[in-house]
Amino acid sequence: MQKRLIIALTLACGLIAGPAVLSAETIKVGVPLAMTGPYTDTGDNYWKGIKMAIDEINAGGGLLGKVLEPVRFDTQDFSPERVMQGADYLCGKEKVHSVHAGWAGWGQDVRAYGKYDVPFFCDDGSQAAVDVFRTDPEMYKNIFQLTDTGINQAESMFRVIMALPYEYPNKKAVIITADDAWGTEVGDTLAKNFKEKGWEVAMHEVVPYGTREWGPILTQIRKAQPAVIHVEIVSAQEVITFFRQFMKAPTRSILSYGYSIVPREVVETMGKEADGIIGEVPTAMPTPEAPTPEAQAWVDKFTSLYKHNPQAGSWAAYSGVKAWASAVAAVGDETKHAEVIKYIQDNGYKGETGWWKWDADNVMRAGGDVPIGHYQVQNGELVTIFTDPPTQPYKNFKFIPPRWIK
Repeated sequence: MQKRLIIALTLACGLIAGPAVLSAETIKVGVPLAMTGPYTDTGDNYWKGIKMAIDEINAGGGLLGKVLEPVRFDTQDFSPERVMQGADYLCGKEKVHSVHAGWAGWGQDVRAYGKYDVPFFCDDGSQAAVDVFRTDPEMYKNIFQLTDTGINQAESMFRVIMALPYEYPNKKAVIITADDAWGTEVGDTLAKNFKEKGWEVAMHEVVPYGTREWGPILTQIRKAQPAVIHVEIVSAQEVITFFRQFMKAPTRSILSYGYSIVPREVVETMGKEADGIIGEVPTAMPTPEAPTPEAQAWVDKFTSLYKHNPQAGSWAAYSGVKAWASAVAAVGDETKHAEVIKYIQDNGYKGETGWWKWDADNVMRAGGDVPIGHYQVQNGELVTIFTDPPTQPYKNFKFIPPRWIK
């Protein structure tokens, strides 16, 4: 109790602008994210959005007058055992009243947190997670996905690749993915789409995390001379080393990084060196120019806090916290988990770009006010060039043919 009183007094003195007074009570919020391992950078993206939301709520008087207290857990590599440990620690031991996980696995998280009744927000983007949900929608009704599935995201990637204002020299594609469920889902979907469009998939390679030497694969790529190379590995060093070794003797290929463009370390390390690469960000906050004044204010605040534009996951995780807090405020009691869940299902959440509405699978499907953003690295930063669905150019920003194919 003394610790919680200190937290409340600190927030009241240091964060709150105005006369708001917080109770000595706290509401614990579970935050299971990768803090070590290959997904660390992605975990950091989510944490920045979650922290921003919690700080805003506390600075505004808290939730129901109580301080939100984040309780973190390192999910590492999302092994089923580790994910289950996180659920049991946060929900079973710490007794949190909501969990905000970002990318949390490929279905094992649905099972782990579905055992409890606490609202659980994740950004899996996985059909495997949706399939688990569908086995028992009543049991798993507390699970809310903040983004569409990898299958639908890959469909979106393909539509934008086909929509680029660029004349491809041939109809050959190369697909390289990590050996995880996400990479498999995206790679198989892209291969199917290319083939249905009459393209040849000259290579479809699956590689382990930690791959740094790309010589044998690049030898095959240079022999095939594909028009498109798609790399789907959500770990910075793998995609950075691929690009630098590719550039030693580049082919005239559009280089598509999909969700691999997400880790901040990619553009932070390469800067303008990465100019020309394209990628996609689900549940996207378009940048550098946001779609609404409210969204622009959010981007400006995020950039001021963290000194860079928001990456994938930051806005989604932020919005998950705000959606839950909005529901708790309406219900009037954070412990009434079933009522909070029903409120979110029935009412959705009004965010900076418009309405978030979850479907019957508790999935935030892409489109409308919450699209998938497609980016190109330009001048060392991610610039939105398309949103989807529907597939359309974003404002006045344009695709620029990469320097290696001119």
